[in-house]
Amino acid sequence: MIPCYDAAMTGENDNLFNFIATTVETLRQRVEVISEQMATKVDIANLRDEMATKADLAALRDELRSEMATKADLAAVRNELTNERAAIKSERATKNDLARLESTMHGEFEQVHIRFNSLDRRVDTRMGQIETDVSRLRSVVYLLVKDKPDMLRLLGQPTSGDNPC
Repeated sequence: MIPCYDAAMTGENDNLFNFIATTVETLRQRVEVISEQMATKVDIANLRDEMATKADLAALRDELRSEMATKADLAAVRNELTNERAAIKSERATKNDLARLESTMHGEFEQVHIRFNSLDRRVDTRMGQIETDVSRLRSVVYLLVKDKPDMLRLLGQPTSGDNPC
């Protein structure tokens, strides 16, 4: 440290002056450091402008409380979710339900297939009967008009000697 007193001051009080000067210099440096760390009135005024008052905090607390859910609200939502989950669960089909439905549908399809087979056989039988009847009628008509070929025109079929042009 550099002494802050005149070098001409020498003598028996030299050590005392040295001590006092060093102590004063150390205190001056400490005061500088402390003054740099201290806030000014302007700094404190700016800080006061930025700070919230108790009233501001109370208003914010009231606003937050009005927006927050209460325990009763949470319990009501939990009950709604539980009821919805139960409703959905009761509406879902289990594996047994699906197996029963599959068996039922399989049986229904078999019944429809049996009905179609039955109808197909009936139609085939009836068509065979109709073809037989038509063939017999045709034979009878040809026998009847054998001697009168002009009668075939009435049926819409030209005779062998007629020219369609």
